[in-house]
Amino acid sequence: MKRRRSITVRIAVWFTFILVVLVLLTYLVFRIVSASILQKTVRGYLMGSVNENSDKIGYLTDAQRQQNTDRDNVYIQYGDGWLEIDDDYLDVIDDVQTALYTSDGRMLYGKNPISREMEGEEFTGTRVYRYRAGDNTRYYVYDRKLTGEGKTDLWLRGVVSLSAEEMQLVDIFHTAIFFFPVLIIIGIAGSWITARRGLMPVRRIEQTAMSITKETDLARRIRLDDLDTELFDLGVAFNGMLDRLEHAFATEQQFTSDASHELRTPMTVIQAQTELALEQERSPEEYRRALQVIRRQSGRMNALITSMLDYTRLEMRPENYPLEPMDLTQTIRACVADLEIMKGPDLELTTAIEDGIRIQGNLILVERAVQNVLDNARKYGGPVPAIHVALGMEINRQTKATEAVCAVTDHGPGISRDEQERIFERFYRADPSRSSAKGIPGAGLGLSMVRKIMDLHGGRVTLESAPGQGSTFRLHFPVSEESSDTNESVD
Repeated sequence: MKRRRSITVRIAVWFTFILVVLVLLTYLVFRIVSASILQKTVRGYLMGSVNENSDKIGYLTDAQRQQNTDRDNVYIQYGDGWLEIDDDYLDVIDDVQTALYTSDGRMLYGKNPISREMEGEEFTGTRVYRYRAGDNTRYYVYDRKLTGEGKTDLWLRGVVSLSAEEMQLVDIFHTAIFFFPVLIIIGIAGSWITARRGLMPVRRIEQTAMSITKETDLARRIRLDDLDTELFDLGVAFNGMLDRLEHAFATEQQFTSDASHELRTPMTVIQAQTELALEQERSPEEYRRALQVIRRQSGRMNALITSMLDYTRLEMRPENYPLEPMDLTQTIRACVADLEIMKGPDLELTTAIEDGIRIQGNLILVERAVQNVLDNARKYGGPVPAIHVALGMEINRQTKATEAVCAVTDHGPGISRDEQERIFERFYRADPSRSSAKGIPGAGLGLSMVRKIMDLHGGRVTLESAPGQGSTFRLHFPVSEESSDTNESVD
């Protein structure tokens, strides 16, 4: 059996990996940037210190030297005159040590911590460069040539060690390395807690599913009030699946109950006729009557089962019946033509059907709805059935929307107001006089299926009836603006 891996562990490991990579990259970038900033800073105050000291060196002739009474300055004989070094000259400025040299490398004044090691380092031009001493200490060196009267072949050399600044960076890096494991531990703990809490709703979904499986309680649902967006969508999808399962289960139970109830009578009749025929020897005429009863009841059972399967198929899989543009006028006329073929000489059939009426519908279902209403009118139209079929465009008084309305009127016994709503329930018959016991076959599903079909089309079915005054069933189909424009253009 394949070993299942924990999503929480995988999220925590992945988060930790990302955190380690980010910390290492941050450390690397920080080290590079810090080194670059350090070098620029050191170069800056190195050059600033040397340039500041260069302004404090002057040249005096002998006469000028004798007239100068500033005893705080330093005087160095050079060439035909004297070098005057101001008392503000600093040997060390911000760790930068500056010395005055001749071009041949002889130090005249100032300090240089690596003067002996740099005795052979020539002055080649004004520049900043790195120098590594014998003890591997690194320095920045800035050589500047002095210009002006009497300053020929004079150089200032500034030297600054990088060790102090580098040690500061090393201390920072050591501190960062010390806190690195602590940060990783905190990151692992935080990712674990976050993953656990984030997946808690998934655990709730799992517990709900297990509870439903164990207790077969399809009415239970997942609480969605505190779920995040992604898990909220998952919860909605899961609840939608449960709604459909509950509906399917309820439909199956209802189907089983209805089938058991409706099939009980014909099965009882068949069983009784069979036992009666087998009790003793019967005449051929008696056997014939028994077989006729059995055939009639089995035919009723077959029609009932077929109708129930059709109704359940429509209820469970409405997506199998897509809506497409269709010619309602042509469909109504085809259904009327089919009725005329089987009407017999005692059926009066009149029509008032407008041309060019189109809707969005499913041809198979629309035909089924119209045929069921026509069949209902033919069965219950009275001793001398008279049916009137009309089709036209109307405006809904409540919604002000345009509708295509097919009206089927019969002159039968009518239906009382109390029973007009229940007439659309499955297996319901408004009056015993409308039952199969009176010679009118049927499963009691025709009008129920008509309502289901109209609901699927976004329409409705209405009934106008009164005892002794016949009935009018109206099928109201919604008409889109495109279909409405097409209908108007046809007219």
